[in-house]
Amino acid sequence: MCKVPAGSENDQRERLRLPRQPQASEKRILQHLKKWYIIWRMQTSAGGSDCANPWRDAPVVVRERVSSTMDEALALARSGCPTGTVVVTGFQEKGRGRVPGRGWHSDPWESLLATVVLRRADIGFPISQLPLRAGVAAARALERCAGVEVQVKWPNDLLHKGKKLAGLLCESRGEHALVGLGVNCAQTRFPPQLAARACSLLQACGRAVPVLALLESVLGALKETLVDDGWRQELLRRLHRRGHAVVVDLLGSGLSVEGILDSVDDAGQLVLMRPDGQALRIAQGEIRPGR
Repeated sequence: MCKVPAGSENDQRERLRLPRQPQASEKRILQHLKKWYIIWRMQTSAGGSDCANPWRDAPVVVRERVSSTMDEALALARSGCPTGTVVVTGFQEKGRGRVPGRGWHSDPWESLLATVVLRRADIGFPISQLPLRAGVAAARALERCAGVEVQVKWPNDLLHKGKKLAGLLCESRGEHALVGLGVNCAQTRFPPQLAARACSLLQACGRAVPVLALLESVLGALKETLVDDGWRQELLRRLHRRGHAVVVDLLGSGLSVEGILDSVDDAGQLVLMRPDGQALRIAQGEIRPGR
């Protein structure tokens, strides 16, 4: 269960249980913050850990600033870290999305930015299901922590009332799979080009949700969903624009197809019903409203 302190009037960093930004005379503190520190999983949340990891003996590595949590997690994976290892940061310099040229931009600690390392040998399903299983898990966690309704937009976005609340990026790297997550948490406004299409948990539920408390909920939900045979039924219940006309832009081809968004199959492919009654399965694409 996600524990969120109620009625806090502290500033953003205090709400997130992080030190305040230092004054000029305290820059040595900032240097200290930039160093790695590891929060090891305790037996229970009450045992003193800021973020309990449901994977036994897997660390939650917290950094003030990184180039990319995906890159940091990949380096840990190659060094032999245990499955369930997490990298979380307050700021990414080069956060990336599924589509080349798209990134993730936010001020420090306004978003949950994390990547989880999984061993492919521990995953008992086709790797193509991973982004959608992770999406279901994150949707569960957001609802538990913030009490907001969350939809999954195929293949890797989470929406609240039609606005993007979170995004996922999953990559398969040799023996490992990486699950990257970015959640808008504390933003009070967005750039003009995003304002109509994005929202934060603070805007959606009216209160601050501490990043590490949210991460703990996400990790618990992810571990649940990886072994949940009912994940696809929940996905279909949450599926954005199911039963509605959509246009799917086929990535890398310059082509688009139209139809009714019917479902997602066991392989994670979008099932689109064409005007001629044929079912078209799509492995990669971007959906937008149809006519």
